[in-house]
Amino acid sequence: MDNSTSDIISLIRQGDQKAFETLFKEYYARLCEYSFLLIKDEEVASELVQDFFVKLWENRANINIKIVKAYLFKAIHNNSIKYITKKNHFESIIDEKEYGHVLPNDFELPEMLEKSLNGLPPKCKEIFLLSRQDKLRHNEIAEKLGISPKTVEVQIRKASLILKEKLKEFRVLLFFYF
Repeated sequence: MDNSTSDIISLIRQGDQKAFETLFKEYYARLCEYSFLLIKDEEVASELVQDFFVKLWENRANINIKIVKAYLFKAIHNNSIKYITKKNHFESIIDEKEYGHVLPNDFELPEMLEKSLNGLPPKCKEIFLLSRQDKLRHNEIAEKLGISPKTVEVQIRKASLILKEKLKEFRVLLFFYF
């Protein structure tokens, strides 16, 4: 990507999926590597980058990027630092002596989680479970189900948002569950 970068951003802003795929393919691996250097977790780094691209696509009409490479790496840097901060924060407050009164019993969280998972649309649930339980990467899920990796990303994000809302009272524990 060189002089045509502003053209690609313009095309993405207009909803051009091919332009978006080009941007994704150009930067995805390098952004994952960069995030991994910061957080030391390959799976989480991959998910952070994928989530970033999903949000970028969802907000494509409003993007105003001048220097693409700098923007992408800065965004992943910020997302990685937010993840580290959030993880460290939750690890420091999960002291059961201090928070024992808000922690559910041993059966409540799994029961609520199962109930919430069963409330997801069937395909969304299947994709989410392949990602979280079977630890398959987005491209592996896409290949297995005969769908696009983009569909996998969107469905996982959808499931995460639904579960996050349904299980908000357990948010401290869910951070470690997923």
